[in-house]
Amino acid sequence: MRLIAAIARNSTSMGISIRNYMGFDNMRIPFLRLMPYLRKFWKIYVALLILMFVDILITLFFTWFLSHVADAAMAKDISKVRGLLLFGIVMVILNFAASYYETVLELDAVNKVRRELKLSLFQHMLRLPSSFYSAHHSGDLVSRLTNDVNAVEGAVGINLLNLIRMPIMALAAFVYLLTIHWKLALMCLFLGPAALLVGGIFGKLIRDNGRRLQDYLGRVNSLLHDVFAGHTVMRAFAMERKLEGRYRIDCDQVLSMERREAKLLGWLQAASGTISLTSFFISMGIGAYFVAKGSISIGSLLAFVTLIQHLIYPFSGIAKQWGGLQRSLAAVERIWTVMDEKPECSKFPEYIHSAPLHTGIQLNQLTFSYDDNRKVLRDISVTIPVGSTVAFVGPSGAGKSTLFQLIMGFYQPTSGTIYLDDLAMGLSDIGLWRSYMSYVPQEPYLFTGTIRDNIAGGFPDAADQAIIQAARDANAHAFIMELPEGYNTWIGERGATLSGGQKQRITIARAILKDAPVLLLDEATSSLDTETEAAVKEALLRLMKGRTTLIIAHRLSTILHADWIVAMDQGVLIEQGTHKQLLNNEGLYTRLYERR
Repeated sequence: MRLIAAIARNSTSMGISIRNYMGFDNMRIPFLRLMPYLRKFWKIYVALLILMFVDILITLFFTWFLSHVADAAMAKDISKVRGLLLFGIVMVILNFAASYYETVLELDAVNKVRRELKLSLFQHMLRLPSSFYSAHHSGDLVSRLTNDVNAVEGAVGINLLNLIRMPIMALAAFVYLLTIHWKLALMCLFLGPAALLVGGIFGKLIRDNGRRLQDYLGRVNSLLHDVFAGHTVMRAFAMERKLEGRYRIDCDQVLSMERREAKLLGWLQAASGTISLTSFFISMGIGAYFVAKGSISIGSLLAFVTLIQHLIYPFSGIAKQWGGLQRSLAAVERIWTVMDEKPECSKFPEYIHSAPLHTGIQLNQLTFSYDDNRKVLRDISVTIPVGSTVAFVGPSGAGKSTLFQLIMGFYQPTSGTIYLDDLAMGLSDIGLWRSYMSYVPQEPYLFTGTIRDNIAGGFPDAADQAIIQAARDANAHAFIMELPEGYNTWIGERGATLSGGQKQRITIARAILKDAPVLLLDEATSSLDTETEAAVKEALLRLMKGRTTLIIAHRLSTILHADWIVAMDQGVLIEQGTHKQLLNNEGLYTRLYERR
């Protein structure tokens, strides 16, 4: 009853026009966005249209065949029956071939369109700014690339083709029925629009429910990503029961929407089936009357009853296909909420070796806010001479990491700008800008693959000797050669098979191989044991040699060698100078130094 009430509410709220309710207006944009992918494989779709007409003609032939073979049998014309059967065998073989190629081509088209859509979506995601990833959970984005792209199948495959096939089949069947008995054909025709209206009403509800279902599947994927990525923290804090409870709740929500979809499809199928059965009884009952009157033959009645299903089924079948199409269009809408995001660059940045830095880096009155409300950085100005080492210190939340993200071009300043020599951020190609920089994060990030691939980074033509030399300079070569496959060792997700120090040295080797003039170093030795820390520090000193180095310092004892120190708090530059100068000031840096 609740479902019927929901239909009534939707009918009332959307009752301005049947067109709006059935979602015709909302369908135009998703189809326009899919059209380039369909046009790319137009030859396959043309072949499918040809096979579609062949299938319709074969259907009409078998109706004609049934009529004539029944009348021939009633007339005891054995030779005619024999001839018709031979002709029927030929058509069965033709039907087999047409069905085979139609299925193969349809699946080929769907798979090719989905592949292109996945590539387009992934390529677009790779060009989106960091602000997009900060606002979206990675699990939900994975869901867009998997669940949503797979759900598009109906809009580019079976549902779309059937929505073309069925009206043509209905028209062809109706014309043929008129030639058999026009009065009976007109009586049965009126059931068709009823089936179409049922499909439109339930199709809109199925689409809305499908959109919510895809959203929840994204939430489930997000939770699973958190659990698998943070399994050590989960076990350390006994979070298994809590996370299992959250997963159970999300699964219950998904099940609830799947059950609602099942009910909607059930109502749709039941209504469509009832209309189809009604058409059978009408055609058979009234047709029997016409046979008794002698205005139609037994063979013609059999053909009529068979063909009437091809008149009514397209109307009732359209309802089911419409529902499938609506579910697919809901997935298309979710995909294009990502595709509509503005990328930070029009094409992938090239991996290029930058020119040397001549004068240095200038941070000129930088101000930045993530949400246009609270300023994270305010009026930061620092001059960094070429070849110098500058350390940024301050309590948590001071804005040090945000400043690094601005320098690397992950975000654009709200006001102010950054200069590399005379090159201004925002006025240069982002690939050229980042070519000046190497980055060693505090928490090393490695990709699933081999050690060789991780050191090479985005350098497509890195020579083996260059990779090995970078590893030697990073104090990584010795432990790499002790691994079973050496540089070809598969390291698992995020380098799961390596220790923290080993991962850190591979990230240093990656930065050495890039050989950029500017190094951004988020101090990465605070969590290492003494022996490993010494090896990493030695590698970092080699990496820093001859480069302009910016360091986020977590332990002040590690930056006493810095040429210049910048002390920050709550997004404001409090003081800057040498270690000795800042100690003499007895300000923020002094307090931080005394607490070390």
